[in-house]
Amino acid sequence: MNKEKTMENFDKILDECIDRVNSGESLQSCLTSYPACAEQLKPLLSAAAKSKSAFAFTPQPHAKTAARGRFDAARVGSRGNTQYTGGWLSRVVGKPLIFAGVAVAAVVVAVLYFGSNQPYYPIIPGPEPHAEGNFVLLISDDINAIADFASVDVTISAVQLFASGEGKWLEIEPEIKQVDLASVQGDDSIQIWRGDLPEDEYTKIVIDVESVRGVLKATGESVDIKLPSSKLQLHLPFRVSAGTVTSFTYDITVFSTGSGHGNSKYILKPQAGESGAVVAGRKQD
Repeated sequence: MNKEKTMENFDKILDECIDRVNSGESLQSCLTSYPACAEQLKPLLSAAAKSKSAFAFTPQPHAKTAARGRFDAARVGSRGNTQYTGGWLSRVVGKPLIFAGVAVAAVVVAVLYFGSNQPYYPIIPGPEPHAEGNFVLLISDDINAIADFASVDVTISAVQLFASGEGKWLEIEPEIKQVDLASVQGDDSIQIWRGDLPEDEYTKIVIDVESVRGVLKATGESVDIKLPSSKLQLHLPFRVSAGTVTSFTYDITVFSTGSGHGNSKYILKPQAGESGAVVAGRKQD
């Protein structure tokens, strides 16, 4: 295949190579298969390979289609209105911003193909709360380092739930936005939202945390409680159906990461083992 024909099929080649990298094949093997466009493939596949090693993620079948469109838009924007008849690098002489655009496009395709900790599906507003709704969200605290605290106030700004059947995120606003974890230890919990969710299989719940304020029991001083990010994430599947009430307990726990004696540091994490859904008194598997 001559170089001109190869470059005309660049989109198809890029798709194939990303799939090959995703399945474990080496970057060099892909470049060897297409020497005529290896120079253009290398930065994109390098970014994709790095993202693959950083994130454990399997895209939904329709994700590639969306990613392909977004990547094409990014790549077209990176090279302006020039006709694509040769290599990308031939277009960047004296145009550093275009080269930067190509680099950005590499990151875009890597993240969109291999995922990240942030959802790439659109987040749409969920239903309003309703006292007789089919879904109840509760917050609890497994007993770990909470005994060190007089109070641990967690302020929640929003909650997102991923409906896997519909392939979309629903965002709900908690009715109770501040929870003192010291008051919901062990089997205790507090309801922060109830309403009617669409019937679906839900696989993830993400809580957006605005702030965490802890007050030590021994000294009365405020201490920092760290979050891995501004979000708490649980991957626990459960089903919401009409005619039944699904109650999901989201357990958030304070851990000590220090040696005590005034040197302790604290981190806030979700507890998958203590979290889960119950339907009319029966825990879901």
